[in-house]
Amino acid sequence: MSIVDNSNVTIAHLGVVSGIIDKLGVCEYIDRVLPKKRSHIVTHGQSVKALLLNCLGFTERRLYLMPEYFDDIATERLIGEGIEAKHLNQYLFGETLDAISSEGPTELFTGLILEIFHSLLNGVLRLHYDTTTISVTGDYDQDLNTRLIKLIRGHSKDHRNDLKQFVLSLVTDQRGIPVFMEPLSGNISDKKTLIRTIQEVRKNFNTDQTIYHMADSALYSANTVQKLGSHCFWITHVPENIKEVKAILSSDVEWIPCKDSRYNYAVFESKYGGIEQKWILFHSEERHKASIKRDNEKIEEKLAKSQIALNKTLVKGFACENDARLAVERWIAKHKRYVLSDIQITAENKKSSGKVGRPKKGEVTEKWYYVSCKLSLNQDVIQKEQSLMGRFVLASNDITIDPEVCLEYYKEQNTVERGFRFIKGNSFHASEVYLENSNRIAALSMIMVLCLLVYSFTEWVIRETMKIEKKQIRDQKGKPTQKPSAKWLFFMFRRVRQIKEIEDSRIFLRILNFTDELRDIVRWLGPHIEKYYA
Repeated sequence: MSIVDNSNVTIAHLGVVSGIIDKLGVCEYIDRVLPKKRSHIVTHGQSVKALLLNCLGFTERRLYLMPEYFDDIATERLIGEGIEAKHLNQYLFGETLDAISSEGPTELFTGLILEIFHSLLNGVLRLHYDTTTISVTGDYDQDLNTRLIKLIRGHSKDHRNDLKQFVLSLVTDQRGIPVFMEPLSGNISDKKTLIRTIQEVRKNFNTDQTIYHMADSALYSANTVQKLGSHCFWITHVPENIKEVKAILSSDVEWIPCKDSRYNYAVFESKYGGIEQKWILFHSEERHKASIKRDNEKIEEKLAKSQIALNKTLVKGFACENDARLAVERWIAKHKRYVLSDIQITAENKKSSGKVGRPKKGEVTEKWYYVSCKLSLNQDVIQKEQSLMGRFVLASNDITIDPEVCLEYYKEQNTVERGFRFIKGNSFHASEVYLENSNRIAALSMIMVLCLLVYSFTEWVIRETMKIEKKQIRDQKGKPTQKPSAKWLFFMFRRVRQIKEIEDSRIFLRILNFTDELRDIVRWLGPHIEKYYA
């Protein structure tokens, strides 16, 4: 047999990605909602699939470099018959992003999730809410009133206040699978976004199952609690600046040990915002030790800065000795961590005019008083404060919830944070925002979240299947595991390629480097994935 020229192309993990896209019905849904209106060989659904393969391909390529990226990809096998790299260009993807923005990225994504919603249900549904900012560079057309979002400077969670940005609101379930997304203007408020997103999600997902809505402390306020009412169950971290919380955090309580020996808890009742709630004070031993360590590392630095701040307060001088003493007392009352020593009050004559220099003979002067003192640490106060570290209060309007279940559910909040790290990470380059059209950037944000959907769904499917089948694969260290990450799974397929061979004028396709181990994984993932490695 002889090999056909230029037929040695990669499949790698992209067969898994393509199969999961098919399993989720992404292409069929996109083509049904966004039918092709021009004579392109590639449909909008196939175009979205190509974008997802690019974002999850471990290799960044900008839209105008797309054909070069797909030169080494088995496009006919992965995307569709007759599709070649030359068909996947910036014009095609630009039209697809325009079509997505016209339909509405949030509406389009929500429609897809609603179609697969029942397959995602798995016991009590816990939904986790958060927002992040994504910075952009370049100039953008903001003149038209049809723009979905405004690219504008705002509070940057990436600490890039020099760049314009947009906000991405994301909701994931307890497994990290995204169920809602919305691109927003760059200066939108977190608190307003969270309550509106919860109301939108509740409207979309009608189910008899219990749903808990969870977010960080930005969610909690009297107004928010009142708006959510008693029938929408939520769990959140209560801000420490609330008066009642301050009292609870500093109180002496009888701790109840958790099954997880790292935690203890105490239960309180609350009607904050007029809604009956259960407040649970937790103490984390690990958090306690880590907080004390951080505090001790910075304690001397803070002492030096406080000494400078006090000196600046006292350097201006005072009209009488009593004012000077009161100023020192007021400052130390607000900074209980310190004690004063070597207090000296001196008096100086100054010109009434405020001018500097020695007073002339007969010139009117005023006596001013200056304070100098030295700060040192108040060890009793510091020990008291450190003994209270590691405490936090969780609240829920489900007054029947078990405290340990409440903690378990809230700790899943890191699933949405992991989702943001994925979207903004360097491994997949899904967050490279470079388009000069804000509507296309809004559409591209949906592609980013679709990438997260495919990635997290792949991870969940392989783990659940291996758990049910009682199977294991090797991890990065060569040890058996039932919980491989999707990234490691993709890496295992990195050498899989396809070639075409000719024998007696007949063309045969052959898959290279497809080991028995990979064949087992593909079989566990199901027929949608198997067909890409057949």
